[in-house]
Amino acid sequence: VPDGVIALEGNAFRDCSALTAVTLPDSLTKIGGSAFSGCSALTAVTLPDSLTKIGGGAFCGLTTVTLPDSLTSIGDQAFDGCDSLTAVTLPGSLTSIGRCAFYCCSALTAVTLPDSL
Repeated sequence: VPDGVIALEGNAFRDCSALTAVTLPDSLTKIGGSAFSGCSALTAVTLPDSLTKIGGGAFCGLTTVTLPDSLTSIGDQAFDGCDSLTAVTLPGSLTSIGRCAFYCCSALTAVTLPDSL
């Protein structure tokens, strides 16, 4: 994703099953709903420090995710089906988590919640 992009709209990379890696620019503030849904080969992503919102159903299949300190909102089912994700640390800036945000994350054994929730 090129520098200067501030938002990935919904379904931007949906069902790109061969996508194995993505580099997100420091300018990115929003990932729309289902942006990476169906990207079954994408297992790890580092989100930029500028990111404030992750839309519903944005990811599936991740085994590792690093959430930035700037993140304020996680949408409904944002990480639905990340069944190999084992731990998540939610940033202190987070003020809302949508319904079923980590639905079907059967390996998730550790979640660190911030005081801001």
